[in-house]
Amino acid sequence: MSGRGFKARLLSALAAAPLLIQSAGAAPFQNAKVRRIIDGRQVYINKQQAKVNQTASRGQEISTGSSRTELLFDQRAIGFLGQNSLITLGEECFRLKSGRVLVNGPQSSCLGSKVLGVRGTTYVLSSTEGGGYELAVLTGTATVGDPTATSEGAEAKNILASYPSLSPVVGLGSSAWGSNAGGTTLGQAAGLVLGDLSFFTPILQQNGSSLLYSYSTGSSNFDGFWGASSELGYSWYDPNNQSSSTLLVGYDGWQIPGCFHSQIAVGGQIERNRWQFSANGGIPSDNCQDSLGFAIARVGIPVASLGERSIHLSLSPYVLHGLGNQYGGGRVGLNVPVGNALELMAYGQYDELLDTVVGGQITYRFATAGRFVRDPNLPTPGQRSPLPWQNQSFKTGQPMQIALGQRAGSLAVSDVSSPLISQAGDTVIQAGEEATFNAQGDLLSKRSLSRDRYAALVASNLSGQNLLPESHAIAATYKKLYGSTNQALLSVTGVNWLIAAQTPFPRLRADNNLVIPEDKL
Repeated sequence: MSGRGFKARLLSALAAAPLLIQSAGAAPFQNAKVRRIIDGRQVYINKQQAKVNQTASRGQEISTGSSRTELLFDQRAIGFLGQNSLITLGEECFRLKSGRVLVNGPQSSCLGSKVLGVRGTTYVLSSTEGGGYELAVLTGTATVGDPTATSEGAEAKNILASYPSLSPVVGLGSSAWGSNAGGTTLGQAAGLVLGDLSFFTPILQQNGSSLLYSYSTGSSNFDGFWGASSELGYSWYDPNNQSSSTLLVGYDGWQIPGCFHSQIAVGGQIERNRWQFSANGGIPSDNCQDSLGFAIARVGIPVASLGERSIHLSLSPYVLHGLGNQYGGGRVGLNVPVGNALELMAYGQYDELLDTVVGGQITYRFATAGRFVRDPNLPTPGQRSPLPWQNQSFKTGQPMQIALGQRAGSLAVSDVSSPLISQAGDTVIQAGEEATFNAQGDLLSKRSLSRDRYAALVASNLSGQNLLPESHAIAATYKKLYGSTNQALLSVTGVNWLIAAQTPFPRLRADNNLVIPEDKL
């Protein structure tokens, strides 16, 4: 080997040494898996049609035509690649060549000769004419700068483990009902006031969009009447139409003078844009002569919005079966939520068997974990947030930056879970801001997102897609930035589903099940 060749190799090794040290603690980019394809099948890896669960590796490109796709970056970030878009996968970042991509999680992007560094952030990156970029940050903070900073590496977290979950809930309240049917039993029950106790228990939750739960209630007037109900239900979110659906099967038992009544209950409900459509029924499972079977349909109409919840007017035709006959009737109800904890309900109904029945209920519910929704992407009151930019100690105007490095013409980023350390001259984009960059990654402009612009970005990128781990945090950020809620945004981010999933199914339970009046037997 010539002296000149040896010298060149030695210089190359010395130049690479700092980078090797820097990469030792890094979480290198390995692959991007296609998790879901919507709007057709036009998703490609290196121009070959891709399939769900197929993986693209470093050096490959992922592109779309009229379709959109969900990508999983090394279990640490989720990306939504838009229509007519193309990204290439680099050593530890991706490069957007055309179109648009939304990323939730610490997955970096190359912008010309600069790197977009994030940690737990949701951002939208779009290409512009002339090869430039437009960046909008929905949650957290992003930093665009030269790949020159260093920091200690840390283990990257599994993005799929950071979805919000529902807490167990205890309910306390009181209910009352009465009728003028004239039967002895119902006459004694007219004006009856009951004490109620309920338990909502999540059993299995997956990806923040499906829930297996149990719900149990007990009630008594402490003078001869008591009842208990229990049900097992399954609720899920459908991203295709942003609806919430629930199916349940349950058991009701209640004691009144003369006989212990019991029934098997089944029901289902679908809710979309806060409109509720449900049907349920009860099948007697006892030998009581005065037992009733029933089937009831319900339409819940949102008549007024109370922030994240709505007042519902319900219209419910029903059919009773007893004494070998069918009796038709109708019920009108009003549900008024006062915040997340307190709910008021009143109803009136009429049919030829029971005549006129009126009733109501007041319920106070509280979460055993302190919050109805436990979201690891949001701070708990009195605790530090897992996201550093949401802690006061970090709100100093000094952003954080991922460690960056240069290798053989490609950009190398150290562990994306480590704190960001900003450098002089870096561009910091906070939640609710957007910026434009030229093809080299130099800042051209930066401005605040308007209320409508923020909502439009969320709707256009999340519509039809699965919920993100930070979907709930996006809705919370919007409310913090603009001081109000947006109904379309609450729907597409799954907030409406989280509320519907933990709200008791509106069915007749033991405390308000009636029996055939004695004078009708």
